[in-house]
Amino acid sequence: MATPQSLGATVQMNDQAEKRGASFAIILALAVIVVAIFCVAYGLQTLAWVEARQWSKVNPWLSSVPQPLPLAQVPEKGEQIKAYDYEFISPWGAAQKINPELTYSEIRFPQGQIVIFFDPDSQLDTMRTLKSTNPLEYQKFQNVFIDHPIETNYALYDAVYGASPAQLSPLMSSREAMRMNVLLLWKLSFGFDTGSDIYSFDFGRNKGFQFGDPSKGAPVAARVFDDRARHHRFIFLVADGKSAHLTQDDISTVLSSLKPIPILER
Repeated sequence: MATPQSLGATVQMNDQAEKRGASFAIILALAVIVVAIFCVAYGLQTLAWVEARQWSKVNPWLSSVPQPLPLAQVPEKGEQIKAYDYEFISPWGAAQKINPELTYSEIRFPQGQIVIFFDPDSQLDTMRTLKSTNPLEYQKFQNVFIDHPIETNYALYDAVYGASPAQLSPLMSSREAMRMNVLLLWKLSFGFDTGSDIYSFDFGRNKGFQFGDPSKGAPVAARVFDDRARHHRFIFLVADGKSAHLTQDDISTVLSSLKPIPILER
């Protein structure tokens, strides 16, 4: 039979248990409220941050951003190579052979260097396509980039390749998180022309991006945007069985000297 003392102890224990339960329920409710507020305020940012981390694990090159190349001195004289109403100075002398293909010209030099120069007319004008194909989609694009407007193809490539998962944070603004998410998706779509080493250059009339490091022996690609908003694409490599090599100065000479052929010389 329970004594008054034991009943009192039981009641006290139950009261303490109820208090602990009530305290836990209050803490749990507060935690749910905090999580709900965070999800409302930072849910989009957190999702974009998590996605970017997952993408970079599968594609480590997504974290690469352009490193600036040193300024190039355009030679005053040199062998001019001409194709598609454009010309550039060759650092290897006269071309041995120029093989025109459907969308590019393969320019071979005696020591084994090869320059693949793509027809500028075959390069997609991304911004014009965005503006003209679907005005509604372009308006959505403008809304996403309203704080950082993109008007040219060069600006688009600069923003895309300059984006990195490290720039995302769960605490950033939702608009900025959406912008970064779109840029990283485009970066995955654009990919790299060759190696994951990426460089930027600004040679005055011509600026753009270089993919690959010639000192590592791999083929090097470049996208050049000139002062007329034309988009040019190059690939530099060495023929099989040849001991020739490419240098950064060689590539910079080609990219910095690219210009339209004067009308009277066409």
